[in-house]
Amino acid sequence: MVYTNRMIKSNRFIKAALGVLAAGALSTTLASPAAAYAPAPEGPAGYSCNADMLRGNQVSPGTLNGIQYASWPGSNAGGPGVDAFVNTNPVIHTNLGFNPKALVEKNGFDSRLYATSPTGTLYVVDGYKSTAVNNTWGGIRTMTDVVVTDKYDTVTGVTYTYAITDQGALMRYTQSQGVANMYGTVQVSPRGWGSLKGFSYWMTKTLANGDQADIFLSNASDGRLIEYTIPRATPTKWTSKVVRSSTWQNFVSFSVGNCTDANGNRSRTAPLLATTKAGDVWLYYVSKSTPDALPTVTNGTRISTGFTNSYNG
Repeated sequence: MVYTNRMIKSNRFIKAALGVLAAGALSTTLASPAAAYAPAPEGPAGYSCNADMLRGNQVSPGTLNGIQYASWPGSNAGGPGVDAFVNTNPVIHTNLGFNPKALVEKNGFDSRLYATSPTGTLYVVDGYKSTAVNNTWGGIRTMTDVVVTDKYDTVTGVTYTYAITDQGALMRYTQSQGVANMYGTVQVSPRGWGSLKGFSYWMTKTLANGDQADIFLSNASDGRLIEYTIPRATPTKWTSKVVRSSTWQNFVSFSVGNCTDANGNRSRTAPLLATTKAGDVWLYYVSKSTPDALPTVTNGTRISTGFTNSYNG
């Protein structure tokens, strides 16, 4: 099977707690809680929704802590329902000995990562095994990935890494199963991306000319929430739309997940995790009525605290 979007991330973490809530919460505005954090809101009925992200452990450098949000069709004593939960217990132990400057999955696998060191070395991390593959990555500030073709295919499986540099450029690199290092460097844009904070892949759509284009969400330091569309064949011809004009400046990292139906088909609705510098984790749902429509965004719910030093997903 060929996957043109990121796979559901339900295997990295173990479900630690369940919050069984009333159905249909997506149609209701998600309100900001008065307490430290609120129970996990439900996703759309009939869909399995997942989002997660990682952070560097400041006490034990090299240890990566995670948070996972999920909303899955389930059942309870009253009949069919939804299990929505937030898991704050997952931990990935590495032998890096430092907190990476930037992280991204390798070939779409939850268990394998690319990590950059503060001095510019790029590592492939597979559990406790870390292998240095390049030493010119010091200028990379943040990364996100797009599974382009079958990640299980060791010959033709391809994943793109989009990376923002410290100088404000946007770069695209290629990953493949059979090659340890990233390759195929493309400069999508030489400047203008330095004000972006959160940056995460959302979905892929087909353009009028038949090309595939990848869609990303990001927030800028001036408070805008922005959608970027980058064609795969002509990445320098990217476009952008302002989704929200203000109030998003306090988030430092994003991770857009996905919602799929019972057959595994990905919908145009997805959960978005956003973290603040203070470590608050907020959950939003973003949705499109059509692939070209301007996204709608629910109000946010603060679902956790203490998640500092986080990475874009």
